[in-house]
Amino acid sequence: MGVFWSGVFPAISILLKSMGLFTSVFLRFACAAVVLLVLLYIRDRRLPRLSPRELVLVVGLGLLGITLYNTMFTAGLALVEASRAALIVPTNPAFTALFAALLLKERLGRTRAFGIALCVLGALWVLARGDPRSFTEMQFGVGELILVACIFIWSAYTLLGRVALSTLSPLALTAYVMVAGSLPLAVPASLEGASLAAVTWKSWAAFAYLVLFGTVIPFLWFYEGVKALGAARASQFINLVPPLAVIESVLLLGEPFSPGLLAVGTGLVVAGLYLTNKPRRS
Repeated sequence: MGVFWSGVFPAISILLKSMGLFTSVFLRFACAAVVLLVLLYIRDRRLPRLSPRELVLVVGLGLLGITLYNTMFTAGLALVEASRAALIVPTNPAFTALFAALLLKERLGRTRAFGIALCVLGALWVLARGDPRSFTEMQFGVGELILVACIFIWSAYTLLGRVALSTLSPLALTAYVMVAGSLPLAVPASLEGASLAAVTWKSWAAFAYLVLFGTVIPFLWFYEGVKALGAARASQFINLVPPLAVIESVLLLGEPFSPGLLAVGTGLVVAGLYLTNKPRRS
């Protein structure tokens, strides 16, 4: 699962070389929504009807988590090296835990608080490219700022999703959210005027990977893991994403590997994620 999610970063970079930004996001989540709806129908023999409250939550989650987040995430990857983005975005769980403690009054604890601090430090190290002077001189690119904004958007999406999961199954919620989030993207995708005939086979291969291995299968496997291992233990597999994504970006995209930047950033982020998701003792 961690291997599949880590591959999203280089796959998007490859896809954007010959497919428009809005077109790629729309097609990715529209196709994934169709697959998930079929799986949902096969499992339940029907598609659950939404109450007015559930409909509002689904539309809100779709606009927040699919339309806004994934458009910004893809735009950020168009401007930032995949290896660096892979050390910024996966700090989402740490920030989500922090916001849950602040807004939902969830117990944080010293270990998780220290883990969050390490994640933040790792992300800041990567943002500054290993040079602390960047903070005093505010030398940050648009891509980096977009990816930082993505962290806060995904945290809000996760916290709102907890409310929706009280009445909807994870599979049903994700399928409906992808439908609600992909539909608004059809308009900018059509206005983009990108020709699918110009898309290379490498980009189509990356697209197929994103739909099946970057969206549908990891989602199903993740919740199977939650069911078998519990949420705390299953969530630890996110720790694999940063180092694997860095390795894949260097090998597949030929991105430069800077030990002082990526090794230190990877170590801080992975250690922070481990502490943040470490199961509490009874």
